[in-house]
Amino acid sequence: MANTDFSTRWADIYRGRRNHIRSKIGDGITLWLGHSLQPRNYTDNTYPFRQNSHFLYYTGLSQPNLALLSFPEPDHDVLFAQPENIDDIIWSGKRLSPHDLACDAGIETVEDEERLETYLSEARTRGLKIHYLAPYQYSSLFKIAQLLNIRTGDVGPGASQHLMEQVACQRSVKSDVEIAEIEEALAITDRMHRACMAAARPGKRESEIAAMIQAIALSCERQQSFTPIVTVRGEVLHNHSYGGILAEGQLLLNDSGVESSRYYASDITRTCPVSGRFTSLQADIYNVVLHMQLETIGMIKPGISYREVHLGACKVMVEDLIGLGLMKGDPSNAVEAGAHALLFPHGIGHMLGLDVHDMEDLGDIVGYSRKEKRSSQFGLNFLRLSRPLEAGFVLTVEPGIYFIPALIDRWKGEGLHKEFINYNRLYPFGSFGGIRIEDNVVVTPTGTRVLGPAIPKTIPEVEQACKA
Repeated sequence: MANTDFSTRWADIYRGRRNHIRSKIGDGITLWLGHSLQPRNYTDNTYPFRQNSHFLYYTGLSQPNLALLSFPEPDHDVLFAQPENIDDIIWSGKRLSPHDLACDAGIETVEDEERLETYLSEARTRGLKIHYLAPYQYSSLFKIAQLLNIRTGDVGPGASQHLMEQVACQRSVKSDVEIAEIEEALAITDRMHRACMAAARPGKRESEIAAMIQAIALSCERQQSFTPIVTVRGEVLHNHSYGGILAEGQLLLNDSGVESSRYYASDITRTCPVSGRFTSLQADIYNVVLHMQLETIGMIKPGISYREVHLGACKVMVEDLIGLGLMKGDPSNAVEAGAHALLFPHGIGHMLGLDVHDMEDLGDIVGYSRKEKRSSQFGLNFLRLSRPLEAGFVLTVEPGIYFIPALIDRWKGEGLHKEFINYNRLYPFGSFGGIRIEDNVVVTPTGTRVLGPAIPKTIPEVEQACKA
C-alpha cells in the first residue's frame, strides 16, 4: 500500500513539474540522479541521509539509490530503484516497495536500478541527447561517469546548461503549496528561537542552547535545515563551535532553522542579550541592524534587483553609523568604495526553498542575470543573490554588523578607507561580537510579505522573550 502521507495531489504536483521541465527541454532524455548513503567512517556507518533537492522537487522521494529518466513524451518517466532485499528488511525494516514509491511520485513505470545503464546505452545508440545536472557529491559524479561511459573529469563540463537554466527558472518561483511548507517549518523555528531567548543567561553553555533548540525540532520529527549557529562569538559568521560559556554583557546569536515535512527550509537569525537586557551600546548597534532590515524589506518588490536592495541597506547602515560617530564622510561614496564591508562583509540574503541556499549547486545561474558577473570588491563579492526579483521568489533578509578584531586591525594597519572609518572609535567594540537579524520573505506582485509567525525582533520584544 502506498504511503498515505503523499496524497494524490502531491503526485499530481510532481508529475506536473516534470511535464513542465520536459516541455522546456524538448528532445532528449533527462537523467535525475538521487543521492546515495555517504559513509562516515566505514561503509555501514553513514551520515544522516539527505536526498538531492532537485530529485526531491521532481519526485518527492527521499530514499537513497533512486534514479529517474524523463523522456520527451508527456508523463513518460521511468523510476529506477533497488529491489526489496531480505537483508535490508532484517537490518532496517520493511520500507515502501519500488511500485509504491513510483505511485507516490506519479510515475507509472518502475525498473530495477541495474537496468538504468542499459536504458542510457540504448539512448546513446539512438543518438539522443542526455541532459543531467552537474553533481556535487563525488559518489554521484562517479556514478554518472559509469552510466555514460565517460571520464570523471568530463562529467561537470558535460552537464546540460539548458537544463540548469530551466530548473533554476522553474524552482525560483514558489507555489502556494511550497510557501505553506516553508511556513510550516517557520512555526517550529519560532519555538526554537523563543526557547533560546528564554534560556540565555550567564553560566549557560552554548552547547546546552544548541541541544535544546535541536531537541524541539526532533520532537516534531523535523531535521535541521543546516548546522545551527549558536554563539556568543557572533562576529564569526559561520561559527559552528558550541564550546563557549555565556557571560554577563555578551550577545548570543542564534542562526537556525528546520525542514518541513517535505524538506523545505526555514532560516532565521535572532540576537539576544545574555543578561536579558541590551546595554545602551548594544541597543545602538542593534537598532541600526533592525533599521537596515526593515528598510530592506520595504524596498523589495518585483523588478528591483537584490543588488540594489543590498546597496540600499549598506547606505542605511553607513548613515546610522555616522550618527553614532563610527563612520564619516558621504554615505554614498563610502558604500561605493566598499568601506561599509569592514562591519558588514556579506550579502543581504539569498534564495530559500528546498535548499537553505536554494539551488546554489547550480552556481550563479540562480542569483545573477546571464550577463552579470560577481563583483570583485570585498563584501560585495559575497552577494549570493543580485538579479532582479520576481513575484514568487522566497528570500532571506539578513543584515548584520560585526566587529571582527583581526579585520579591523588589518584595515587600520593598511590605512584602508580612513576617510570613511573612525578607527579610534572602534576600540570599545573589541569584544562586542556581532548582531544579525534574519527573516524569510516572499516577493508578492506588489511588494513583499514576511513569512511565518512574528518571531521577537524589536528590542522590547526580545527583552520580553528573554524573561519568559
